[in-house]
Amino acid sequence: MKKRRIRLKTKIIIFVVIAAVIAVVVIFLNNAANVIISVSAAQMRAYNTVAVNDAVEEALSGGLEYGSIVTVEYDGDGNVTTISANSANINAVARRTAYLTQTNLTELSRGGIAIPLGAFTGIEAISGFGKAINIKIMPVASAECSFVSRFTQAGINQTLHSIYIEVVTDITIVFAARTERIFASAEVLVCESLIVGKIPDVYLQGGLLGSGSLVP
Repeated sequence: MKKRRIRLKTKIIIFVVIAAVIAVVVIFLNNAANVIISVSAAQMRAYNTVAVNDAVEEALSGGLEYGSIVTVEYDGDGNVTTISANSANINAVARRTAYLTQTNLTELSRGGIAIPLGAFTGIEAISGFGKAINIKIMPVASAECSFVSRFTQAGINQTLHSIYIEVVTDITIVFAARTERIFASAEVLVCESLIVGKIPDVYLQGGLLGSGSLVP
């Protein structure tokens, strides 16, 4: 009878130990997965900023003058009558920038993501400690580019017209057991010019180059 009790207690202890080990492993794996996803997403957003800036710089390496994408026409009194966009030049720059952004993201992420071992503990105080391990990721990215027009009052009948290129990136990070989708955006100033003369409200309210705004 006593031996049976000892055996039963031993079995219970073994079961509890095994259950505890399994629970710890499951918690650790779940925490590790969350850490990898979180760090990877943050790193890809950082990569996106670099990728977009480099893409815009390369796309505009030949120079892009304000007059090559926007034409301003005046009436006899010196007031602005028309502000028109050169769609061919705008679309060419947008396509080039989108392609280079995707290419840059692929290259930047090729080396993987370095995560310190301390980050896997879930304890913020030691998250930056320990040897860094390299996690390979497989990002699939697509980029869309658009030009944004902003007008800023610069004096009486003087308006600063600033043109930005906005890149919105859709990034899917493929892991072994799941995928994570993130969106990132970046905006870079392309060119600007001071327009002298009264500008019709229709341009100040948007509609040129996709979107616009008037900043006092």
